[in-house]
Amino acid sequence: MPGDERDTDRARERQHDRAEHVESILDEVETDVRDRKYPVQSEELATEYADQPIDMPNETESMGSVFDRLDDEYDTPEEIREALHGELTGEAGAQNEYNAERDLEALDEAEESDRA
Repeated sequence: MPGDERDTDRARERQHDRAEHVESILDEVETDVRDRKYPVQSEELATEYADQPIDMPNETESMGSVFDRLDDEYDTPEEIREALHGELTGEAGAQNEYNAERDLEALDEAEESDRA
């Protein structure tokens, strides 16, 4: 079934692209917060990043809204990155992990209808 293999390959490629996109967001934020004074509250970060959009595969929101959901205090840039990673992708190994839960066929159909 060559068609099924191609579909699987395309789904894996989209999954990889989405994971890379999330990693690039996390890298950018981690670099951004390196020089701040710690500890820092998520509310402060939410205000600072309120106008920073992130383009997820099936939604758009501001980075500030992600920080709003976290409601925590961070002592290092790495803690911020881990918190964001958990919020954007799900906890490591969780059943609701980012890539595992996306309905890739539905996303493809939505993308195709957007292009039409």
